[in-house]
Amino acid sequence: MKKWYAEADLVIWHGTIYTVAIPCDEIRTGRDDFPIIHDGGIAVKDGRIIAVGTSADVQPFIGEHTEVIDATGKVIAPGFCESHLHCFFYGVSLMKINLQGIAERQKVLDLVAEEATKRSAGKWIEGNGWNNLIWDDTRLITRKELDAVAPEHPVFLISTTYHTACANSVALKLAGITRDLPDPEGGTIGREADGTPNGLLYENSALNLIQRIIPKATEDENVKAIRLAGEKMAELGIASIIDANMADDQVRAYKTALERGELKYRANLMYYLDSARGGKEYHLRRLEEAVAVTGFGNEMLKFNGIKVTLDGVPATFTAALRKPYKLNPNTCGSSIWTQEEITVFVCKANELGWQFGIHTIGDRAADMALEAFETANAQKPLADRRDYLIHYVMPQEDHWPKMKAMNINVTMQPTIVSELDEAPALFEKQARWNQGAGLMFKSGILCGGSSDCPVVSPDPIKGMYYAVTRLDITTGEILGEECRVTPRQALIMWTKNSAYLSHDDDKMGSVEVGNFADLLLINHEFLTDDPEDIKNAKVERTILGGQTVYTAAE
Repeated sequence: MKKWYAEADLVIWHGTIYTVAIPCDEIRTGRDDFPIIHDGGIAVKDGRIIAVGTSADVQPFIGEHTEVIDATGKVIAPGFCESHLHCFFYGVSLMKINLQGIAERQKVLDLVAEEATKRSAGKWIEGNGWNNLIWDDTRLITRKELDAVAPEHPVFLISTTYHTACANSVALKLAGITRDLPDPEGGTIGREADGTPNGLLYENSALNLIQRIIPKATEDENVKAIRLAGEKMAELGIASIIDANMADDQVRAYKTALERGELKYRANLMYYLDSARGGKEYHLRRLEEAVAVTGFGNEMLKFNGIKVTLDGVPATFTAALRKPYKLNPNTCGSSIWTQEEITVFVCKANELGWQFGIHTIGDRAADMALEAFETANAQKPLADRRDYLIHYVMPQEDHWPKMKAMNINVTMQPTIVSELDEAPALFEKQARWNQGAGLMFKSGILCGGSSDCPVVSPDPIKGMYYAVTRLDITTGEILGEECRVTPRQALIMWTKNSAYLSHDDDKMGSVEVGNFADLLLINHEFLTDDPEDIKNAKVERTILGGQTVYTAAE
């Protein structure tokens, strides 16, 4: 048993403290003037902050057994909170072919060909992260091209959006995907002119036709994915995450990782109502039978809420819009669930005490989500649930009074706006307001910072830079001056606001007495008038519950 001493376990001093000590109700009013303490100090005991002030204020807490960190010239900040990503899947992707950021179509095929030489015939080749919008040749890759480079291996490559995939003939045959197989509900099988599958699959239910036959990972492999993801989270300063789309075996892997001491971030899990697994009655039964609810767990691992994907993405014209697409005027997209279905889900979750997060890309999808929330709110007030819209790509002014009245907030991903080159597919206002975080701050709606990783990098510093600049790096243009946030608001997005979405703003997301000692040392002051100071910031140390989990190499 560890011996207990009266003095602090850890003292960090002589740094500049970005406290982010500001209540969420005041953030809604437009305030971002949280205290910044120069020559600041923090004392930590048993994983919690016990003192915050000047270096002189914390000096009395130093004793014989206290670890002391001199932060001269550094910033001390709260550990970052990431309010929407697929952390488990990110860890899995680290064990597959990484196709993120590859700008040449042929390079993708070359990597598949190279992988085929490394494994025996019949072994699966999987890859993640391709984005045809940044390729030199934006044509999607079909089965025939994959057949040419890997004729003896089943191949399955998922796009960076996770809404589209391509497969070769071996994989299609193993999955029983033929010209006679109808499209699954909520998804589409790409086809040639004669109806033969072309290898392209759209939306979860179609992707699942392949995914369900890929050999399941072992528990040890799943725990490894969590460990690999955790190493990256620690390097980026991420102390807490909301991990969406959780299946039962992944939840079990998280529990095992925690028991083995391999979980290095606070994981808030979203129970996923996946259309690929079943329809309305199936998922209502799951909710009724669930033995947990929002908040069930402990400070390292707990259930956060319910997640539903309501529509698709603009790149495949599957996001549900109010008006037809700019590049495809024959469609307004579609929703995966009907209005009646999403309303029933939200009402049932509200009845049982679940928080609810809804993937809404298109403005019509947001209309549907808000209608569902209004129905549930009339039955039982939602304000304490902290429900939220995920992505909210196409904000509409008529949404905001409803959202404020019900305490419906959002989590947005500035890196997606800046790096995925979606603007050409959108009308001018849609592109300008794409995930407009600044609009949320101005309208009194809390906006959490996130990445949707592995769609893009989970780096919060990169996300903050893009939230402040609204720079589209694919064109060099600024997307909506009115959508920018201040540097302080950007830090609030990845700390206090995201902690609010996981019901943790009273214990993390700020440097305050009583909070978890989740702290960062960053190389320089970055809340300045120059956004380049954000871009050049670097996490040098990550502390989780008073224990260092990452230190940058000298």
